[in-house]
Amino acid sequence: MPDLASMPDERLMARFQSRLDEAAFDHLAGRFLRPATAVARQILSDRTLAEDAVQEAFLRLIRSRDQYDPGKPFAPWFYAIVRHVSVDLARRRVRYREAMDGVASHALAAGLAEAPAGPPDPPAGPAADLLGLLPPGERAVLVLRIIEGMPFREVAAALDISEEAAKKRVQRGLQRLRDRMLAPSRA
Repeated sequence: MPDLASMPDERLMARFQSRLDEAAFDHLAGRFLRPATAVARQILSDRTLAEDAVQEAFLRLIRSRDQYDPGKPFAPWFYAIVRHVSVDLARRRVRYREAMDGVASHALAAGLAEAPAGPPDPPAGPAADLLGLLPPGERAVLVLRIIEGMPFREVAAALDISEEAAKKRVQRGLQRLRDRMLAPSRA
């Protein structure tokens, strides 16, 4: 039996596609779980929702395995699924909030409910503050490349940009962070 750990993603997917090889799927899931969660989290800004999105993305991978072309790279195909699921989840979340806001305002008007406390504060800290100041494209690339440790090739595939664009965004983002850290404090 071949060593699945050293097998390229495309061969693992081909094995899963043709034989429903659970071991091949487990290896793919192990390789892509963390980076896929990072991609989903960049879109959803919520860890729990990102985990839900990745779980749904893996389910869609299973259901749509016959649509994968083994002659093409696996990572961009899978990250496209992750992005689509995450965007769909974000849209549903907005529609849900809008509906709930309408229900809550009617309840408040009728005196049936108290005003909600609001969402919890996001995690704070100097690094989170600095990253939050970056444009979303630069922030996403920095998180995937530096924090998650993904190679530029995978970052590019995850964000549906070229590898060169990923490198430029990292460079611009790091320069922007340096500039902000070295700027005199405006207290």
